[in-house]
Amino acid sequence: MTTSYRASDDDLVLNDPTHAEPLGHGNSPAAWTLVLLVIAGFVLVMIGLLADLFFLDIAGIVVAVAGLIAGFIMKKAGFGTKGHAQPPAH
Repeated sequence: MTTSYRASDDDLVLNDPTHAEPLGHGNSPAAWTLVLLVIAGFVLVMIGLLADLFFLDIAGIVVAVAGLIAGFIMKKAGFGTKGHAQPPAH
């Protein structure tokens, strides 16, 4: 079975059912919160390891785990890619 697809002026495929729904690419408030808190946690852990400060290592781990929890809760609250609580501003 051969299916022909048309290309638009900017080389995007039109009438392709596999591309009917736009991808979110994780660009959501929940994803940004998760990533930023996990990165901040790992930075604290690295600084704690370099400075030999055990309490900073523990604080970094707590921040990273809090980021995972916050991202999950925000996703369930509708701030993920499948259901933004607010419409996009563009």
